[in-house]
Amino acid sequence: MKLRHDMLTHGVNIVCAQDEGRLGGLAVAWATQLATDRILICVGKQSATRPLILNSKAFGLSVLAKDQVNIAQLFGRKSSRTVHKFESVGYHTAETGSPLLDDCIAAFDCRVEKVYEDNDHKLIIGRIINAEFVKEQSEPLIYRSKDY
Repeated sequence: MKLRHDMLTHGVNIVCAQDEGRLGGLAVAWATQLATDRILICVGKQSATRPLILNSKAFGLSVLAKDQVNIAQLFGRKSSRTVHKFESVGYHTAETGSPLLDDCIAAFDCRVEKVYEDNDHKLIIGRIINAEFVKEQSEPLIYRSKDY
């Protein structure tokens, strides 16, 4: 049996962090709510945003709507090391200092509680400090390995 990772669907989320004035963000499909007040994200070692999350001990998670493929591509296909992703999207700063996207379905401001190593990834559990529900009636953007 060939292992296939494209049969499970995942919502597309943007995870952002800020540390000492540096902003970073990446698209993640592997995020889940663990409890009413906790979110788990998985961030690879190559991510420029990962050290910002670990240093600031906080992150923001913004849930994209199905018509926001362009934002998913901006945050998912370009590195924060070379592109200032926040020039073309509206955002605001949350209580933790993390950026949250203005025009999304929902946004969660989280403080890092635990970090686990998993090969090339870190599994990061954040406690939700605040939640914003902007476009609750919108359908979420769903990721599959071929595209959105």
